[in-house]
Amino acid sequence: MLDSLTPIPLASSAIDVVWPDEGLRWVQEARKHAPGLDSLLTWAFRARASRVSFQTGHPVWLMIHGRNHQATGGSLDEGEFSQIVNHLYGADGMARLQGGKDFDTAYAIAIDRSTRLRFRLNATPTRTARRDGGNIVLRPIADMPPSLDAQLVEPGILEAYRPREGMVIVSGGTGSGKSTLIAGMTVAKLLDPEGNYNIVEGAAPVEFLLERVRGVSSTINQTEIPRDMPSFPLFIRGCMRREPTDIIVGECRDSETMGAAIQAAISGHVLTTTVHANDVALTMQRIASLCPADERDNLISAVAQSLRLVINQRLAQSVDGGRTALREFLAFDGALRSKFLRSDPSEWPTLTRLAIDEQGQSYARAIDLALEEGRISERVAMHEKRSIG
Repeated sequence: MLDSLTPIPLASSAIDVVWPDEGLRWVQEARKHAPGLDSLLTWAFRARASRVSFQTGHPVWLMIHGRNHQATGGSLDEGEFSQIVNHLYGADGMARLQGGKDFDTAYAIAIDRSTRLRFRLNATPTRTARRDGGNIVLRPIADMPPSLDAQLVEPGILEAYRPREGMVIVSGGTGSGKSTLIAGMTVAKLLDPEGNYNIVEGAAPVEFLLERVRGVSSTINQTEIPRDMPSFPLFIRGCMRREPTDIIVGECRDSETMGAAIQAAISGHVLTTTVHANDVALTMQRIASLCPADERDNLISAVAQSLRLVINQRLAQSVDGGRTALREFLAFDGALRSKFLRSDPSEWPTLTRLAIDEQGQSYARAIDLALEEGRISERVAMHEKRSIG
């Protein structure tokens, strides 16, 4: 069975990336048997796709190492798309989309008794030329995250990602590897024989199933939102009664979640979460903007006191045809936290950029290091430097 998961060597031309089993029926019996869908997703996994997109009236598209490839010659009609949605979500999946609601969940394919392929899934209603349609994007999830060594995590991050309390923020765009980096950190904690961590994680969905990592002195429990609990704030509040050392929140995407996360961070826990932002300075701005208006002054003060590490990550094309991580980061010592505490949040982006130059790592430095190490080409380095201005 391992042969069925061996990576497929693919040519760089989009015309060479074609699903060989086109014509299989997408879904034979909803929620039970989907020969075409499972075949294509298994093939996409082997092709090392980071994204598989199904859209009403269009062919299936893959993204491989940052490049789009058309995977099917034919397009999905409305009936086929509806069958796929209802197989992935349930009998009311298409009705949910037609009602103007999206959904996030996970999908798994059992290869054998011990091997499952997992995908993170989002379905969103869309508008087509004829009528209402939809778009499904599935993103393959590796069985286990690469180690921190394999992710080439910088010494400055390794020295700072295990505080005794406070906030660790990993930011970046969608698909930039935020969850993979946090999962790598979590596994390193679990495998530390002297760690004595009790880690609880809430995610939508849970990507890496880490309860299989049996540490000598540490434990982890994972909760999927909203399948197991209805919201992140309720998950965080419940965690406070479970005496964890570490709380991981999949994403702080709204004010209520951010407020609950900050309260956890100032209550003696390590709170690790993700935020969508393009660099560390904008991450600080985003954190401040997410603080609920009626509690903003108190929470801004709490943020300034609790921050320990902020990492922003993006992926760049590597010389081997894959992608490599570039990271900007800033560790917050007591003096830096005091400086932020005395400053207005509108000044935080400027303070952050100055602090990165003095005691962190900027994107410009990260790009130079990747070039020196031979991970990226001169052309990619120039492109990345233009993108950061």
